[in-house]
Amino acid sequence: MLKMKVGLVGCGNIGADLCIALQRGTIPAEIVALTDIDDARARKLLNSFGLNAVICDLDENMAAADYVVECAQPSVVESVVAAAIRHQRDCLIMSVGGLMDHPDLIAEARHKGVDIRIPSGAISGLDGIRAAMEAGLHHVMLTTRKPPKGLSGAPYLVENGIDVDNLTDAKVVFEGSAREACKAFPHNVNVAAALSLTGIGPDETMVRVIADPRATSNTHEIVVEGAFGMLKTVTENLASPRNPKSSYLASLSAVAELRAVASQFVAHHQGLV
Repeated sequence: MLKMKVGLVGCGNIGADLCIALQRGTIPAEIVALTDIDDARARKLLNSFGLNAVICDLDENMAAADYVVECAQPSVVESVVAAAIRHQRDCLIMSVGGLMDHPDLIAEARHKGVDIRIPSGAISGLDGIRAAMEAGLHHVMLTTRKPPKGLSGAPYLVENGIDVDNLTDAKVVFEGSAREACKAFPHNVNVAAALSLTGIGPDETMVRVIADPRATSNTHEIVVEGAFGMLKTVTENLASPRNPKSSYLASLSAVAELRAVASQFVAHHQGLV
């Protein structure tokens, strides 16, 4: 059976969820290369799932794979996209916040025919926003509400001395642009990056972050207004089983993207498209 060869950059929570999905055998893909700043973490993933893969650097990963999935952290995204361009490899970027400051790199990838896919992640409604952009938008607001443990330790909270661990009531801990939000909460608001890159951009997209001790899920409410009318979505996410700072739906969006790309890859190589 023909399978698409996948390189993983980042061997943490989402990488593990992709391995679990691939073990079911319903996606025509296999992981052949692993890259992580921590070789021990890559080795643990390889051994845990019995992968027939090599642990290697970024360029070796790109050379070995047909397709690359980044699921590490925002700081590596620039290097991943640059390598994808060098090796002419399409890739899926899960740490979408890492794309915010590199519009030139996105443009170069597009110019050179390299597809940089942005997942829907932990939100819904991006298809409607993409359509609404055809007539223009004038207001986009994201309100993210999380249990305090899902925000604890974020750079913005530490730098500003904001304690969320002892809250008894909901507290707005941040209000600002999507660009500012991604710097303030690099591991919490990839949804803000995906929303802004799909819509009116990182400086015009507004974000509010709420720490709520009564919250039992990660909730993202999006309100969009434009020439088309008004769109409102609310997504209530359960946290990932292995990472309280990540929504399970984010992992599932990676699985769905990989399924679509792998199916298209196999169909193309079998001459069906």
